[in-house]
Amino acid sequence: MKKFLIIVALLFSVTLFGMDSSNVKNQMDAKIHKALNILKNKQETTEQKAKKIFKIFDEMFDYRLMARLSLGKRTWMNITDEQREKYVKNFIKLLKESFIEKLKLYNDQKIEIDDFLKTKSSRAILKTSIIDKKDKTGVDYKFYHSKKRGWIIYDVIVAGVSIIQSYRKQFADLLQNSSFEDFLKDMKKANSSNA
Repeated sequence: MKKFLIIVALLFSVTLFGMDSSNVKNQMDAKIHKALNILKNKQETTEQKAKKIFKIFDEMFDYRLMARLSLGKRTWMNITDEQREKYVKNFIKLLKESFIEKLKLYNDQKIEIDDFLKTKSSRAILKTSIIDKKDKTGVDYKFYHSKKRGWIIYDVIVAGVSIIQSYRKQFADLLQNSSFEDFLKDMKKANSSNA
C-alpha cells in the first residue's frame, strides 16, 4: 500500500508540473501575441505601446530579484536597505527604458515559442526565437518557481548573452571607480536623460 501511495504521489507531481509547464508556455504564447498586436498599431507612440506591454508582462517578472542578481551578492550585502530600495527603483527604470529603445527596432518580426524545459525542480527555461526575414535569434527566459506567484522570470538570455550578467559586469566596472552613492546618482541621471 505504501509503495502504491508513493507511485501515485510521484505521478500526481509529474502531472502537476506538466500542467504548470503547459500553462506557462500557453500563457507566454498568448501574452507575446498580444504584445505583437500592440506593436503593429501605427497610431500609438513607442511609449504608449511599451506601457501596454508592461501591463501584460510585469506580473511574470521578478524585477527585485533581477536587480539583486545584477548587482552581485557581495555589493548587495554591503549596502543599506535604503540604498537597496533606491537601486531597485533605478534598475527597474533602466531595464524598462532599455526595453523601450529596443521596441523602436521592431519591424514585423515573428516570435516562435519552442519549448518550456525544466532544468531543476524549481528552475526552468522557456526557449523562444525571434524570426526576421533572414535571421533567427534565440531568446531564452529563465524562470524559478515561487510558492506565491508560480513560475516567474528572473533573467533573459538573448543570442546566448544573459541580460543580468551583462548588467553585473557593467555595474562591477563602474563600482570599481566610484562609491555606491555616486553610482546611484549616475543611474538616476541616466534614467532622467532617457525619460
